[in-house]
Amino acid sequence: MNELLDEMEQALSDLLQAGLASAGPEAAGRLRTLARQGEQAGLHTGAQLLEEVAADLEARAHRMQKDDQALTDRICRAGRYLALCRQRWQEEAIRLRWQGRS
Repeated sequence: MNELLDEMEQALSDLLQAGLASAGPEAAGRLRTLARQGEQAGLHTGAQLLEEVAADLEARAHRMQKDDQALTDRICRAGRYLALCRQRWQEEAIRLRWQGRS
């Protein structure tokens, strides 16, 4: 699970670091692949958020005027969700280790 969360976070980080103007169709494809993997892993909300970011990126490519506020908000929301998932995953790992020592 940690590897998947790492990949998802890296994809979102790459979008913000490289800039949305340089995000091509491969970025949307990468997000859709990660969304499918997330869905299979049980991260249904995360998968939906990544799908929405991918759809926004694809739609952005076909607009003359770029208003990136909604897309940026969606990327930030997805990033926050992934951070919460990671925290929960770590708490569960700690709990399981603690129970194993009892």
